[in-house]
Amino acid sequence: MVENEITNISETETPKEEVQKIDIEPIKSLVKDKTSKKLNKSLNKKAKKPSWWVRSRRKKLVFDLQIALKYLGVKKAWVHNHFINAEEKAKNITIYVDINNSQSINYDAQELDVLMDNKFKKRKITVIDVSSLQPAIKEFVFKDVTPLF
Repeated sequence: MVENEITNISETETPKEEVQKIDIEPIKSLVKDKTSKKLNKSLNKKAKKPSWWVRSRRKKLVFDLQIALKYLGVKKAWVHNHFINAEEKAKNITIYVDINNSQSINYDAQELDVLMDNKFKKRKITVIDVSSLQPAIKEFVFKDVTPLF
């Protein structure tokens, strides 16, 4: 061979000891994990947060409900989580009250329902006495409620 000629690497023989196999499994796993995280993040539904206006109006409504129920003598009340979090419109509101604990209350659940409907004209408020619920239904309902006060 001439000295100024460039030799082809494939033509030359390399000893087998010099060639080392690179383990690419760790690299594959890194790439795989990153991709799956991105895919997983993009495939999951993002929780839609209500606007600040909706949240502020809901806080005001919850405060008004608390005042009205305390005025009527209710000691304990619960509402659904999706109502408190403003995840849906507040046309129909279900309030669970504990009438047996309140000695000062002179109303039953139906009278409270009528009084609350009269106070809040644009909304349908349903008042349910907790003691009237069957145990299985009570257990199911109390998985999704938050104390109002």
